[in-house]
Amino acid sequence: MIDKKLRLAFTSLLIFVLFSFIPLVLSQVSDTATVNVNVTAVSEITVLPTTLNWTNLQPGSSGTTQLLDITNTGSTNVSNIYAYVDTLTVETSRPYGIDNASAYAAGGVIVFKNETYNKFFFAGRIEWNWTEDISNLDTSAVTSPVAWGFFKNTSYEYVWLVGNGTDGFCNNSNAQFAIEDDVDQGTTETRSPTTTNINFDGGDTDYGYFSINRASSPLYESCVAVSADCTKIYIYRYDKRSGFTNCANSVYIQSSNLVPQQVHTLTLNAYIPKGIPSGDLATATFTVVAANP
Repeated sequence: MIDKKLRLAFTSLLIFVLFSFIPLVLSQVSDTATVNVNVTAVSEITVLPTTLNWTNLQPGSSGTTQLLDITNTGSTNVSNIYAYVDTLTVETSRPYGIDNASAYAAGGVIVFKNETYNKFFFAGRIEWNWTEDISNLDTSAVTSPVAWGFFKNTSYEYVWLVGNGTDGFCNNSNAQFAIEDDVDQGTTETRSPTTTNINFDGGDTDYGYFSINRASSPLYESCVAVSADCTKIYIYRYDKRSGFTNCANSVYIQSSNLVPQQVHTLTLNAYIPKGIPSGDLATATFTVVAANP
């Protein structure tokens, strides 16, 4: 009899405990609020990393490639992206014959390629005239030879030649630029620069602009800006600053829209020519520019 009462008491307790843990179903009510957010139009790009270093590079060699991200960190599309280095403002005088690396601009040895074309081009390299005769040089390709020198691409060198134009300047009509296709061996055969498929695209106050369209040329698809006084040449492709757009081979890194948060990655390297002093080259600034909508 006692056991039966205990069982009943235990069962009642168990039912009570079970029902204590069953959630109560409550009726619910709701309402809504409208949320509006507006983002202002901001044009902005960010380039990372902010510093690129190449150290202990051997003359006649290249370094290790490095990546540079161009990110649209604004809120509007940007387009017509181009880039340049400050070689022309850093290397303002002829450095040849000076045993100091700082006489050379670091930007002059930088090459890069974009995401859509697997070929490196110089960001902005200066080659100065030789100021003395080059032995075995054949100047017959130009009408009025006035300056010559060597285009240096790591361990290779190629002879170039400039002929002045109207009034003796290299930014005027009839100016000519020629370059040798063969690696220089000191022979006439490798020192006979030619103007074949090299076009004079016009000039301004400072430069005459040439597009190199000969596939066998070491500067194929590049632009060459020859200074008006014929003392130097500036080699580039992705520089679209005022004036440099005169060259028909000057192109954008990306002309189509780079939308917010989208990234375009450049691959960069340093090409160190032979015959350059040891030490730190003058620090360069690599500038990327994009157009507003």
